[in-house]
Amino acid sequence: MTSTFIQRYFFAALLFLAFAIGFIIFWPFLITIILAIVFSSLLHPLYKWFIRFVRYPNFASVLTILSFIVILCTPLFLIGIVVIKQSQTMLAWLSAHGSINVAVNNVTVWLHNFFPGVTFDLQAKVNTFIAGLVSKGATVFTTTISTLISFLLLLLTMFYFIKDGKTWTETLISLSPLSEESNTKIITILHKAINGIVKGYFVIGLAQGIVTGIGLFIFHVPHAALWGLLAAVASLVPNIGTGLISIPVVIFLFLSNRIAPAIGYALWAIFISGTIDNVLNPFVVGKQIAIHPLLVLFSVLGGISLLGPVGLIIGPLVVSLIYALTSVYKHEMATE
Repeated sequence: MTSTFIQRYFFAALLFLAFAIGFIIFWPFLITIILAIVFSSLLHPLYKWFIRFVRYPNFASVLTILSFIVILCTPLFLIGIVVIKQSQTMLAWLSAHGSINVAVNNVTVWLHNFFPGVTFDLQAKVNTFIAGLVSKGATVFTTTISTLISFLLLLLTMFYFIKDGKTWTETLISLSPLSEESNTKIITILHKAINGIVKGYFVIGLAQGIVTGIGLFIFHVPHAALWGLLAAVASLVPNIGTGLISIPVVIFLFLSNRIAPAIGYALWAIFISGTIDNVLNPFVVGKQIAIHPLLVLFSVLGGISLLGPVGLIIGPLVVSLIYALTSVYKHEMATE
């Protein structure tokens, strides 16, 4: 063996070992880094707007993060507090009136009739779920400090990604074994796909949830904030969307002999909640890449199931990466 051959393999082994150790070190912060990349990508146009006036990258990055906190984080935090309180109130009311046990027993009987010979211990599952909620509720105060530290670390990471992200991207492109054209295409498609998914589904879904919650509040439907949040999630379902919440609410109002609120909320759901996505879509999404809503729905549900609330963003991000890689692969095959 020549000395050059030994040096190459020794260097490759050393490089692999260094990357492996680095990956282990960064693993606890991987979610924070991914979220920082996503938010920084979304906020970069705002950063470019600020830097036209202040001319200082550090100050422009700080202004961008402050805008992110004021415009997005603070309202979501306040909505989250209201939703948690209403969830606790509804859960306590259902438990006090025995509605949960009755519903679980009815579902269990239906499952036994539909699948004879199969055992369903649904009551035990529900009890375990409720016990888990109670135990998590008891540890809220112990996790507050950890959450605050993670949020501050996210903001710090976003500060540097917003300011230096372009330079780091160029460095990654230069180190990649793929062609420069393919690397640039992957990053461009990924950026557009992230914007298309987040803006096209989450921002518009959040707007639909807020508008639905306002309508529920106006027509005096109990737990309006909680149902508004569920409407925001339901907006990801293709074709039906917020109708998964609005239709049962209208039926509930009719059965409660509240005819005028039922008609009023039905009109609200049809002409305001149901059309806001058509109004916002050209302004929010524009010409970004559109991924089929069914893929987004499954990526959200799968991400939440695997990673918890963070999966709400990580799941669609993986779909965006797959979309970018397959697009580049199709382009490379067509070129060959």
